[in-house]
Amino acid sequence: MPVTVSLPPAHAAFCVVARRNNSLASRQRWAVYGAFAAGSLALAFPLAAAGVWPVLPYSALELACLAVAFVLVERRSSDVDRLAVVGDRVVVEQERAGRATRREFQREWLRVEVDERGWTREPRLVLRSGRDEVPFGDTLAACERAGLARTIRKALRTR
Repeated sequence: MPVTVSLPPAHAAFCVVARRNNSLASRQRWAVYGAFAAGSLALAFPLAAAGVWPVLPYSALELACLAVAFVLVERRSSDVDRLAVVGDRVVVEQERAGRATRREFQREWLRVEVDERGWTREPRLVLRSGRDEVPFGDTLAACERAGLARTIRKALRTR
């Protein structure tokens, strides 16, 4: 389950963690790539030996493109959003592609909005306080964001 309303740390009243739903671990992902590579090369080498040598560059190009796709998936696989309510403060920690950010907001001033960006795009969950705006839960499916927004609003109202 990608959204976890966890037991809060000792100093937090509420904590929610949103992360990607990775169906494969890193090692498993690269094992799948190895299987694809083995299958592609198992077809390409006999064809090249039979005289159809142009198959090899296309097989290499295919494997290079697939490797780039796997690297991009790997880079984003550990993205995570954390929101913790600590007294009158709301702490938002985000990790995107290995870069971590931390923002703190006043609990009373924080608004949780589901921003509809038009009929062709998915809605996104946005935390706003004055001019500051932080997208939250971008790693989640669009259908889970509205429920997460309700959960966060409820936690901000309770004392």
